[in-house]
Amino acid sequence: AICRRRAPRQLGNSFTTSSIDHHIFKPMLGLSLYALAADPPPFHPVSIPHSGLVDGSSSTALISALASSGVVAIKGIPGYAALRSDILAATPACAATPAAAAHTF
Repeated sequence: AICRRRAPRQLGNSFTTSSIDHHIFKPMLGLSLYALAADPPPFHPVSIPHSGLVDGSSSTALISALASSGVVAIKGIPGYAALRSDILAATPACAATPAAAAHTF
């Protein structure tokens, strides 16, 4: 049998273990393995338009999203695509500077 009874054994100063190990730890191990194998549902943050932040029309949605998940995606930021492209192009040169090499993360 998988869960045979066995005599208690001494662990350290005063702790003992017995067949209860199998009844507690085997199900816990099974649940742990299940949790690792199960795919969590994808997270999609609330997306708010930049224009709605500027004119105030999205303030209620912003407050609600921050209160529920604490994460908000802002879309339609003017000039963002060009700025992102410039920053990504400059990243290798920045990373090669002595200051960046000396920085501890």
